[in-house]
Amino acid sequence: MESLSFDTLTFDHPAASRPARVAATLHLPPGDASSPPCPAPCMVILTSSAGVQRHREHYYAQALNDAGVAALIVDSFTSRGVRRTVADQSLVSAAQMEGDAFAALALLRDDPRIDPARIGIMGVSKGGGAALNAAITVRRRWRGDFGALFDLHVAICPGATAQHRDAATFGRPMFFMLAARDDYTPAPLAVEYAHRMRLAGNDRIRVKVYGSAHHGWESVGPVFDIKDAENWSCCRNYIEDDGRHFVVAAGRAMSEPEYQAWARRHCVTRGARGGGGTPELKRRATGDLIEFLRAHDFAPQWTIPAIPARIPA
Repeated sequence: MESLSFDTLTFDHPAASRPARVAATLHLPPGDASSPPCPAPCMVILTSSAGVQRHREHYYAQALNDAGVAALIVDSFTSRGVRRTVADQSLVSAAQMEGDAFAALALLRDDPRIDPARIGIMGVSKGGGAALNAAITVRRRWRGDFGALFDLHVAICPGATAQHRDAATFGRPMFFMLAARDDYTPAPLAVEYAHRMRLAGNDRIRVKVYGSAHHGWESVGPVFDIKDAENWSCCRNYIEDDGRHFVVAAGRAMSEPEYQAWARRHCVTRGARGGGGTPELKRRATGDLIEFLRAHDFAPQWTIPAIPARIPA
């Protein structure tokens, strides 16, 4: 594991215009520390609202390494003095995480150990939403002169209450991994978004809904209540090309700050359920992830990871 830091990419979005120095850890596939198998494909991993976790982000990094894929875990939170955003999603925005991801992409493209033509992005929950945003065509204009794109996108239980009105993407492969029992980032909304992206021209989208899964299935053990969770699942809106939110319930478009204030008064609720994962579910979902990467020449080998019977949340 190698510690890195870099300046975030700021771009034309109210929540992505604040400079920050971001920390990350680079996890390379097995090999000599000074000369690992090169150049390796790499996945940028964005965190859930809980921040970097051993049983989630580090687990995925290890699974990717076992498959011959490098992983860069981006810590968007502690670099900004934040531990978690579960109770207040405004502490670090998905747009800031998106800026962190593209800054990481620039760093990786200049690293001789990484294949610049095989750099993907993935994330769980909040990070999954940012991974989807990174695929949307109009957002490239917001990022100005930054022209590089991710070669593949994986979104695990992403929030999809806010969907771009124009759902066109750059046509890169995408994998939606969803939980049927998710009351935090409901699967039906993400299924709809994937369908709209297909209609907008991307025919390389795979969707899988795990019928027994809850949000955050990486936590092996009983389902638990996330009592302080700021839950946006009822705040349906469409993001216009100028960045405003057309709020369905209000029947009008709002600026980002206005929308944030309106939502907290009218549609944000408290509480969600998470966990409930099993070793079998986690192993199966991880296998699906690696097979998706392999289908797009991202995973040259695959070893099923050992998963303990229970991993603390």
